[in-house]
Amino acid sequence: EKAGVAIRTSVPVARIIVEKGRAVGVVLDNGEELRARTIVSAINPATTFLDLVGPRAIDTGFTRKVKNIRMKGDAAKLHLALDRPPQFTGADAADHQGRLVIAPSPDHVERAFNPSKYGEFSPEPVMEVTLPSLADASLAPGGACVLSAVVQYAPYQLKEGWDAGKPKFLEAIMAQLEAYAPGIGKIVRHTELLTPADIEKRYRMPGGHWHHGELQADQMLISRPVPGWSGYDTPLDGLFLASAGSHPGGGVSGAPGLNAARRIIAMKG
Repeated sequence: EKAGVAIRTSVPVARIIVEKGRAVGVVLDNGEELRARTIVSAINPATTFLDLVGPRAIDTGFTRKVKNIRMKGDAAKLHLALDRPPQFTGADAADHQGRLVIAPSPDHVERAFNPSKYGEFSPEPVMEVTLPSLADASLAPGGACVLSAVVQYAPYQLKEGWDAGKPKFLEAIMAQLEAYAPGIGKIVRHTELLTPADIEKRYRMPGGHWHHGELQADQMLISRPVPGWSGYDTPLDGLFLASAGSHPGGGVSGAPGLNAARRIIAMKG
C-alpha cells in the first residue's frame, strides 16, 4: 500500500481489453473494468491468448503456435493433513525437512511412466514429498503436520476417466507412502488429490500441466511460450507474460516473473 499497490484476491479476470492492437485493461467476472498502461499475465499462456484475449485480436500464425503447445499433464498433486509428522524409513530429522523422493531406481521411474503412455496411472508412482509444516509451524496446529507431494504418473486423459480412476489412484499412492513411511495411513485427517483434470479446472490451465507445457527441447528456455517470443512481451502492445509458460520454464524459481519485471522496466523506463 505504501508503494501505491492494491492487491485484490478472488476476483477472476474474464477478459483482457484490446483496443487498436493494444492491451489497455481487464474486465473482471463481476463486470468491473480496470484500465492500465501495462497488463501482466502470470497464468497459462494458452488461457491468456485464446480465452482472455481471443484469437481475433492476435495474428493467425501466433494463434496457431499457441494452440500447438503440448500441455497435457502427467503429474498429480497430493495434500495430506496429518495428526503428527510421518517417519520415513532411513531418513533422519534433517532429511524430513528437505525433499524426499520416492524413486528407488531409474528403472523404477521408467516402469512408473510406462502405464501413462496407454492412458493408465502408475500403480507404484514416483513421488516428490515435502513436509512444509516442519519449516513453517503456522501451517498446521501444534503437533500436527501437512504433507505435499507431486505424484507421477497421472495422464491427463485417463482411459477409464478420472471420476472412476481417482479413488483407485489415491489407494495406490497411499500404499506407496505406507511402504516408505509405515503407519502414515493411520494418522491422516484429510486428503486432497488433484489430478491434471482438477488442476486444469481449478487453475485455468489447459491440459493440467503443472509447468504450463511440456519441458521438452522444443518447448524450453528461449522456445517458451513459443519460438520468437521468449522476451515476455507479446504481439499485443502493453501485454506481458510472467508465468511458468514463459522463459525459462516451470518450477519454483520465480525467474519468469523476475525477468518479466526487468523487461517491463527496461521497455517502459
